[in-house]
Amino acid sequence: MTEWGPTHRKGPEQGKKSTGYGRSEAQRGPGFRTRGASAERGRTGGGPAAPVTADERRRVWGQNFFKSKAAVRRFTAQIGAVEGLPTVEIGPGSGMITKELAKSGEPLTVVEIDDQWARLLAEELPSHVTMVNEDFLSWGPETECFRMVGNLPFGASTEILRTCLGYGPDRFLEGVFLVQLEFARKRAGAWGGNLFNAQWSPWFTFHMGHEFPRHCFRPVPKTDTATLFVDPRRDPLLPWRERVAYQELVSAVFNTGQLTVGEAAQRVNVRKPADWLRRAEVFPETRVKDLDAEDWSALFATHQPGRPRTGAGGRPSAGRRQGGRRGMPPPGGGPRHQRRR
Repeated sequence: MTEWGPTHRKGPEQGKKSTGYGRSEAQRGPGFRTRGASAERGRTGGGPAAPVTADERRRVWGQNFFKSKAAVRRFTAQIGAVEGLPTVEIGPGSGMITKELAKSGEPLTVVEIDDQWARLLAEELPSHVTMVNEDFLSWGPETECFRMVGNLPFGASTEILRTCLGYGPDRFLEGVFLVQLEFARKRAGAWGGNLFNAQWSPWFTFHMGHEFPRHCFRPVPKTDTATLFVDPRRDPLLPWRERVAYQELVSAVFNTGQLTVGEAAQRVNVRKPADWLRRAEVFPETRVKDLDAEDWSALFATHQPGRPRTGAGGRPSAGRRQGGRRGMPPPGGGPRHQRRR
């Protein structure tokens, strides 16, 4: 597979098809796909009524769009063109970001849940851009691998991000998202570890890019916005096939509600908690929120009976580092996690 990664980035760090819109599918052309029944939420009595007015659509679907082309260019300048790598834009809305992305000439698919924006934008798109009038959460990319870009609705950011990550590091090769500033900071680890980050850390990393004040958008949201970058690790810490079991363990540790990993280990279903932490080379006094991706991967590897310790890419580990347990400080130093603040 072509080696795509974050090095190309610029700047800082299904059912029956709807046939509405006043044009036949032939007139709309092959680049327009209408919404499947799975996304027709509430239209046939199966759920809440779909928003109708512009105000309802903005409120329900979190539509806050850039006001100026300058702000759009500042955002898209962080995204480098990669030859042959398909890009998926989530929620293009008025198409300001779409039109900048389309300038590269690379394949672009835009997924828009709003019927009216999808219809209007489809009429303006060049031939290499495909409009899909679907709910992103019920739609699935057809290409082997892709990059995801989008101005995400604040209320659905976690669910959308989880969906993207769920495609795995061999398919989801990059994410560049506009999200609530606090959300971006949390993903980037500004306040320590958290359940969401820990569950994905063996395969993906998160960091922030440009920030945008709230007045850059219309309607003006309540908080500022920031760019969140998501990148797959070049050397995953665990095999992707073990994701479900790994995430269940991480959830079990966090759900104990204990401050330190030693206290949490006493409440997780493991026969000898002290031996478990010793094999994982993690100090019992370490706060759960201070465990890093390597710690979590080691805890998972040693929690599985008969499973060898693994290193980068899920390969067997070479064993202890010279000088003792992983993370053991040099002579005269304190424990690694006690020094971290």
